[in-house]
Amino acid sequence: MRDNPFKFGTVVDGIYFTDREEEVSEITSYLKSENHLIIISPRRFGKTSLIRKILAASGRRFIYLDMQLVLTEGDFAAQLLKRIYRIFPVQKLKNYIKSFRIIPTVIMNPVTGDVEISFSPGSRDLAPLEDVLNLIEKLGKAEDKIIVVLDEFQDVFRINTGLVRMLRSVIQVHKNINYVFMGSSESMIREIFEKKDSPFYRFGILYPLGKIPEAKFRLFLEYNFQGITGDTGSISENILKISGAHPYYTQQLAFMVWELLSHKGQTEEMVVDFAADEIVRSHDNDFELLWNTLNRTDMLVLAGMSESNASPLSEEFRKQFGTGAASTVYSTLQRLIKKGMVVRDAAGYFIDDPFFSRWIRMRRRV
Repeated sequence: MRDNPFKFGTVVDGIYFTDREEEVSEITSYLKSENHLIIISPRRFGKTSLIRKILAASGRRFIYLDMQLVLTEGDFAAQLLKRIYRIFPVQKLKNYIKSFRIIPTVIMNPVTGDVEISFSPGSRDLAPLEDVLNLIEKLGKAEDKIIVVLDEFQDVFRINTGLVRMLRSVIQVHKNINYVFMGSSESMIREIFEKKDSPFYRFGILYPLGKIPEAKFRLFLEYNFQGITGDTGSISENILKISGAHPYYTQQLAFMVWELLSHKGQTEEMVVDFAADEIVRSHDNDFELLWNTLNRTDMLVLAGMSESNASPLSEEFRKQFGTGAASTVYSTLQRLIKKGMVVRDAAGYFIDDPFFSRWIRMRRRV
């Protein structure tokens, strides 16, 4: 029997990568231009898998850094420099680093070739970061630009509230780098790149990344369920009905359905609901801890959203679930969006995790 064809929780590529042909084509084209790119999407929509696929296919040198892992200004510089060592010969870098205003400590593992880099511990000096960014510019060429991807870019505010201004002052003169800024907090990313008094105002092409079209996702599911079930159509439809075509949760649910059908002999009739309930049960403690961090209004709004398709801002919704004035609900929704628990798209507001939504319904019916 073939291996489970569905994958979630890590970067997805190859046979596991679903659709996105249009996005791949557009982003590839943007990266060949003189422009920088800003990609916005909710967490787990697949933006990291998408950009990594494009980078791998480009044949160009690139640096990818997840800003969530950066601790300080010095650590930002060290993490970038570490990635520079991965793509350029050590000897080529030595002369450049000698000119840094603060010389880093560089320790190379002779067996693995891995490099550990640090600047002055505890220093809030921005000079190392400026020097490292300018080094990338010097290493690039007009005909062979380096791509620098800064994922979860909104985390610059956590590191240093003044970091955005410094970054813009350095980056704006670079000609040999294509910058890609990615973020899952739409409000914060738009504040950085669309607010008129922001240093990064209209710095690049804004690219909101949406869900994979349901029709294409269904074709992907039906194709991969062939040979494991004779009812690929209804199983795929039921998976998408529960997951809302969310890239991560669709793959997660499809993975569980596959396991139940192929190894545990689950009947096809109820397999999707059974798989969804299994996922909910496996996260029961996590969901309970999350629920207990909420205030009363948060709970009322989320409980209502888990049961109703009406807009949480509508009078019908507010009366049915007793959530209070529209202004109160709006503030609650903004707070939940910042927490990553609620997402807004063209269709309205929805709970990001369909299994958390299912858990709320299940708990309220016990």
